[in-house]
Amino acid sequence: MINRPRPNLRRNVFQRPWYMQAVDAAHRLTVLTLVAGTVYYSAFTARMLYLNWKYRTQYSIEEREEMARQRADAESSAAEATASKESTN
Repeated sequence: MINRPRPNLRRNVFQRPWYMQAVDAAHRLTVLTLVAGTVYYSAFTARMLYLNWKYRTQYSIEEREEMARQRADAESSAAEATASKESTN
């Protein structure tokens, strides 16, 4: 039986060439940038949806109040016009 040296099947991760470490660092930076950007813009979109909902709710309340005011003014002016026509006859 011939005794051959056993090959070293395990490589130390920290003994990689410099260019592999640079590519790994660039990849990590890219992934972290994409994840952070996704979280930031998702939060921004959710905030804008909330603010738009809040604005629409407030606007619709104010619009309903304004329409009720206009309707009341129109009814009172119609009642005055009817009363003035009846009083002239």
